[in-house]
Amino acid sequence: MFGFSASVAAGFLLGAIYDVLRIWRDFFHSQKRAVFFQDFFYMVFCAFFSFLLALPLGGGAVRIYLLAGEAVGWFVYYFTVGQVTAYLFRAISGFLYRCFFDPVGRLLKRVSGWFGKKVKIAVNLLKKKGRDWKKRLKQRAGIVYNRRNGLRRSRQKRKVVQRNEGTRKSKTKKKFSA
Repeated sequence: MFGFSASVAAGFLLGAIYDVLRIWRDFFHSQKRAVFFQDFFYMVFCAFFSFLLALPLGGGAVRIYLLAGEAVGWFVYYFTVGQVTAYLFRAISGFLYRCFFDPVGRLLKRVSGWFGKKVKIAVNLLKKKGRDWKKRLKQRAGIVYNRRNGLRRSRQKRKVVQRNEGTRKSKTKKKFSA
């Protein structure tokens, strides 16, 4: 009889732990993935807790009456105290959201919208200034291109024939001076 009553108390405790998870989900609006992992870790914890309970009470063997006692304790908590705590917490949570979190959220939304507009204006101004700074610089691409072509041509020597008193002399001249 002691083993069964101890397992009922353990089930009651496991129900209280699950109630904490329910409150957490309601308060933080958990998504499906988070709920899945919370339930998974809760089941692992319950299995470990049941194993630790079965060691002293059942001599290390898993007994059906121990598992049944845990289930009875869990359901008793869930449908009695769990319903009351869930109702109270939902009322408190609704009050907190109405009176505190929603007004603060609206205020933060307005402030971030105002700040976002100011940042957008500053970014556009900097973009415009950046374009103006580029316009002030001398465009060198055409000059460098022409200068390079001139250097290539200046390397080539050209023979110029000049007539000087009837004799022919050859001189080399550069087409462009560097």
